[in-house]
Amino acid sequence: MPIKTQAFRILIASPSDLREEREVAARAINEWTDLHATDEQTVLLPVRWETHASPEANVRPQDAVNRQLVNNCDALVGMFWTKLGTSTGAAISGTVEEIDRIVAAGKPAMLYFSSRPIDPNKIDLDQHKKLRAFKSTTYKNALLGSFKSLADLRRHLLRDLSTEARKLKSRHPLRTDRLERAFRATELYRMHKKEKISASDFRAFQEQVLGAPGRKPKTDLIDPIKPGEVGPNGYAVGYTKNGDKVEWLPDEEHEGKVFPMILRRNDADIHKAQEEFFEKVWWNRHQNWLYRLKTGEEKLSASDKPIFDGARKAARRIEKKYGKRNLGWDDFEWGMVNGKLSALRWVMGDEWYMLDT
Repeated sequence: MPIKTQAFRILIASPSDLREEREVAARAINEWTDLHATDEQTVLLPVRWETHASPEANVRPQDAVNRQLVNNCDALVGMFWTKLGTSTGAAISGTVEEIDRIVAAGKPAMLYFSSRPIDPNKIDLDQHKKLRAFKSTTYKNALLGSFKSLADLRRHLLRDLSTEARKLKSRHPLRTDRLERAFRATELYRMHKKEKISASDFRAFQEQVLGAPGRKPKTDLIDPIKPGEVGPNGYAVGYTKNGDKVEWLPDEEHEGKVFPMILRRNDADIHKAQEEFFEKVWWNRHQNWLYRLKTGEEKLSASDKPIFDGARKAARRIEKKYGKRNLGWDDFEWGMVNGKLSALRWVMGDEWYMLDT
């Protein structure tokens, strides 16, 4: 039976010293699709300049790549090791220009820095210096990942792609057309009519299988209910309308009624909370950078200016989203916010030793 899926293009961006990693990233994206396409109704497509770009004359090479690939991609996987790359005339390197373009379009960028060992004699010191400066600046404005081997990179990508795929899917929901919905409803009605199933019998069956009184939410669930499952208090387990998995406890003040005790929050709320604390932590780090610039502790270089302009726009967006009075904390509150973000990131698959919030 055919299934409805959404396809998202994932751009693989890196300097030339990561040829093996680019292959691993492409294979990891294809592997994720092999594993999850049916359950997630999502297909991820790796995009690389060496396989997807066509040569063009009389244009800046990066302009051709931007128009053919970058503008049409939905997310980016960026990787760095010993080099930053060659200047494009518009940015310090092609990889950096691609990252800036994706971020400016409001699309997700996953950045990873390699700690694989290398012969010091093979390191371009000028490139390595530029990379360190870029990494230092990026750490002030983003939450990043790292890997120490090809296998480590594959593992991180398979985990992080699941998180990003769900975010992409939530921003671009798969729509079922009206004709298909009408067809399904008609088939269900005909079957009930043929088998003489009443509406009340069907509702009772739903409650027995899915847990009364909640219905199984439309969103995909990682923690499905087992037949006959009960909660820690011995009462039926079900779902609320927004997808929380709950135990339905009897309401002592209202005979015959029940109320939900949450056992597991729905994925959408977990992702939303993670995104909120991510943005708030990022905003606070951005303020620290502004303070260092204001006091003269740091200087804004020419290569930093595009990054700074993009960060300033992002900070204003966050202030508008949450309200400036809801941002910025004392040391105790800052520790609480970081702790909440760490816990949420752990729930979504990060290892404890990798949680650099």
